[in-house]
Amino acid sequence: MYCTVDDVLKLVPRLTLIDLTQDDPEVDDFDVEVINGAIKYASDKIDAAVRGRYPLPLPQKVDLLKELALDLVRDRLYTRRPDGGPLPEAVKEGKKSAEADLTKIQNGQLSLGIENSKKPVDEAGPWRIKVPSRRFDGGGR
Repeated sequence: MYCTVDDVLKLVPRLTLIDLTQDDPEVDDFDVEVINGAIKYASDKIDAAVRGRYPLPLPQKVDLLKELALDLVRDRLYTRRPDGGPLPEAVKEGKKSAEADLTKIQNGQLSLGIENSKKPVDEAGPWRIKVPSRRFDGGGR
């Protein structure tokens, strides 16, 4: 995970988090499971963009990815608003910027500053081997 619930609390005020995450009007605290779900979504989205260029898990912490994760988490939480009201401009712009940066990372236009990251990493998949092509002599008759 690229960010934590505490990181989200530093970005989104507590009362706003309660409004965005709590579906039970009797409970006066935010729903940690909803926040963790948004964090997982953001982490999966970042992993999908980073996977082709860097080996996962990353060998070091990258602050840029934490900021991108927070923008994606905040957007995810706001989109589940019960009133269906318009999203704040900062939330929309944050998501737009985060997705643009993830595309740049994926295309190699934005580096995370991690060593040995100049070449794309092979995707996990089936083994491939090279063998010489078969040669037939026409049945040898």
